[in-house]
Amino acid sequence: MPSRLLTLCFALISFTSIAAPHTLTIIPELSNGFVRNYNPFRPDQLATTQDFVFESLMVFEDEQVHYRLAESYTLSPDLKGITLTLRKGIQWSDGTPFSSDDVVFSLSLLKNEPELDYNSLGEWIERVEKRGKNEVYVSLTRPNAQIAQRLQEAIIVPVHQWQDIKDKRYHLNANPVGTGPFTDIRAFSSNNIVQCRNPHYWQQDALKIDCIRYPMVRTNDELVSRLSNGEFDWASAFIPDIERNYASYSPDYHYHHKPSTIVSLLFNFNHPDLETRKIIQDVRFRRAVSMSLARDLIIDIAVFGQGEKAAFASGLESRFDNWIENSAAEQHLYFIRFHPNTAARLLDELGLKDNDGDGFRELPSGAPFSLSLIAPSGWTDFTSAANIAAEMLMAIGIDIHTLELPFSQYTSQMAEARYGMSITNYFSGVTPFRYLNAAFNSRYQSPHDPRFAQHYFHDEEINELLDAFLLETTQEGQREVINRLHLRIAAQQVTVPLYYKLETVEFTTTRFKGWRRHADGTPNVPPIWYTERPRLIQLLALEPVEEK
Repeated sequence: MPSRLLTLCFALISFTSIAAPHTLTIIPELSNGFVRNYNPFRPDQLATTQDFVFESLMVFEDEQVHYRLAESYTLSPDLKGITLTLRKGIQWSDGTPFSSDDVVFSLSLLKNEPELDYNSLGEWIERVEKRGKNEVYVSLTRPNAQIAQRLQEAIIVPVHQWQDIKDKRYHLNANPVGTGPFTDIRAFSSNNIVQCRNPHYWQQDALKIDCIRYPMVRTNDELVSRLSNGEFDWASAFIPDIERNYASYSPDYHYHHKPSTIVSLLFNFNHPDLETRKIIQDVRFRRAVSMSLARDLIIDIAVFGQGEKAAFASGLESRFDNWIENSAAEQHLYFIRFHPNTAARLLDELGLKDNDGDGFRELPSGAPFSLSLIAPSGWTDFTSAANIAAEMLMAIGIDIHTLELPFSQYTSQMAEARYGMSITNYFSGVTPFRYLNAAFNSRYQSPHDPRFAQHYFHDEEINELLDAFLLETTQEGQREVINRLHLRIAAQQVTVPLYYKLETVEFTTTRFKGWRRHADGTPNVPPIWYTERPRLIQLLALEPVEEK
């Protein structure tokens, strides 16, 4: 037998022996190769670290709370504290009992070592107190009625392992100790990971899956090909003409769509050229850009029709339409629709005119006017949307140069305000607050913050309204604040909302059943992406299909 074939046979035998019979194959993130990094305090942690090795205190999903390490919480009457009652009987994967000491230690780390706090939770923590073996009180720096939702992102680690680790930010944690269901790293290579059952998992009876497998997939095209061949049980891939190119292959192949958060264009309000900066800071220019874009065409080309055009000038998610009064929703809708003649008139008013007949407008001083539009390489819908938007803007005389950059360069140019325009998406939340806060709170405009607010637009009234939302304990009060925020942001056209990409979830019933559904029978399976906390709730509902 040839040596290469022999090696392959041994590899297959090895995988069969290490992967238990009921192994769920998932793709929680695209990757160019794995590093054994299970440090939950690092942004580059493996996508199977949170939820599967380290469980959350609780998981919020729509109107429901799934309690995990915590079994309940109580807000202080003044909203400046929260008491967490922890679940009894939980053990770490090495058999050590889980207790309030672990929670006090973990939350205190976020306050005391800011370099570990990539979710910006530490800014809310004044002090953390142990109140018995199973109770923790967190005193807040300022009132926040929504702090429990923020705490679902808190990482809880075992104090007995982490207290003696120096330089925690650089620790790889190759052999993790966690409370999650899959802490046994049964196999690890640069292109394949198998994580198996935690022998001390607190929901041992509910867990019907023995292992999860996470193979390396570099691109969306590769993901689609391997998904269509039946290799993966659960993924979230963009598949053009998904009925023909996926669902038709087998009655066991299922999918569903839901609109995700908005994809928007951002302006650099701190543009290095002063005259260009002055133009960007004029709302007429931002509205002109918005009204020069045919969003239906962008959707048809960039995402093959699998999207919905922006419904709110603030970029609010379409699923929150019941939060916004009709009058508020319609007030600025004109400015996010295709009106190229109005756009051209606004540019004329700004003194942006084509003086030399080359087809492009010059600045009022006569100097050339040109903007970059940056997009992350490999994000095909982003780069396509950026290129189409650039063509549309050039049609009304704005000279746009699209740049496709590696993600690290894309984010660094935004962090350092070295760009003209950019394209980005946002994370979703249980309420509209997560998007609005991340996208428009000027507190998140340092070089170390995520890209979402690095347009450097500052409005203190928006900041105050965001703070006010956190004081509201009634839905009526929250909706009133959100309406005011929407109107304030829409009136200034801070960003240019483009489209809601339809988030696609693919799952197969070939090997597992228990995929969640709504009351009307439609699928309710969350994405498997590493940002989605409800993915653990879905996983615990799965069980193997009996062999035929």
